[in-house]
Amino acid sequence: MVILVIGLVSALYCVGQDGTAETTGVDTVVAGGGGSDTVIAAYEKINQEAEEFYNRGISKFQKGATQAAITDFTQAIAIKPTFGKAYFNRGSAKHMLKDYKGAIADFDKAIANDTLPAAAHFSRGQSNYALGKKRDALLDYNHCLSNDMKNAKAYYYRGGIKFELEDYKGAKTDFGMAIKNDPKNANAYNDRASSKKKLGDNVGAKKDYARAVQLNPKFAIAYNNLGSVKKKLGDYQGAVLEYSLAIKIKPDYYIALNNRGSAKYELKDYKGAIADFTKAIKIKTDYAYAYNNRAAAKCKLEDYSGVVKDCNVAIKLNSKYGYAYLNRGIAKEMLRDPKGACADWTKAKEYGINTAKTYLQDCY
Repeated sequence: MVILVIGLVSALYCVGQDGTAETTGVDTVVAGGGGSDTVIAAYEKINQEAEEFYNRGISKFQKGATQAAITDFTQAIAIKPTFGKAYFNRGSAKHMLKDYKGAIADFDKAIANDTLPAAAHFSRGQSNYALGKKRDALLDYNHCLSNDMKNAKAYYYRGGIKFELEDYKGAKTDFGMAIKNDPKNANAYNDRASSKKKLGDNVGAKKDYARAVQLNPKFAIAYNNLGSVKKKLGDYQGAVLEYSLAIKIKPDYYIALNNRGSAKYELKDYKGAIADFTKAIKIKTDYAYAYNNRAAAKCKLEDYSGVVKDCNVAIKLNSKYGYAYLNRGIAKEMLRDPKGACADWTKAKEYGINTAKTYLQDCY
């Protein structure tokens, strides 16, 4: 949160906010339900006809002919109903085509036939996650790890779910295990850093974000996150640098633009802040945070009509945006509209902005 002080009335404060990214604030976790493992080309001596269909399915899948591969795996299963690897690979192919329920049914069959237990549980976890079944996915990753204690991917994705469920300590531990078993996993460093930041360890988070961008110099999300933790530690110049690197890699990264604007505000570069908020708005026209933040920066330049205009848009986009009501009320007070100011501060209080209570004392 950025607290912005109006120049003429020291008792009134405009408030801006950092942008959000997915469900994790400015710290973006990139774990979650990705594609299942590639088809495992495990050949074995079985019924010759079933083996031919199976091997042909493997070849087609590896060439990108996913639906044709499913047809061949189905033929192999018809000949040999207990063909576990065929079920597993057909499930992987179905996952690729986003037939997650079909994939889970096939992984169930593979598991029932005690085939590739670690891989089958991991892949079923990916499909369960894709269907929003996070708890089921967690159980699958647990089973995977009970069969393969060094499976970095299972630790990583389990950590991502724990993060989403706000079990930040558990997420931190899992991302750490992912790093232990895959030391060059930049995503795991980024996500462990986000867990540390949620737990209040900003110094530890900074170290992990820095390692993430060292491993992957094109990791825009990690640069954005590194900027945010530097900003939280009071290093605003460093934050601007990291946000700028994120934007250089990804020019349409509106979250980083919003956040860079916030850091520039802290450096009293109000015009630069407004320019960044404006760029963010051009990219994402419904980005309420950027409208409110631009309004807060305009307060410092005493452009109170501009504040009202931007807050109007922010409130239109989010009718319960308490900070926008607070800021619009401040601008109305400066524009000699005390009745309108009090009405806005009442709304701000209604939506949980405690600062509004102080301002409302002058309304009675």
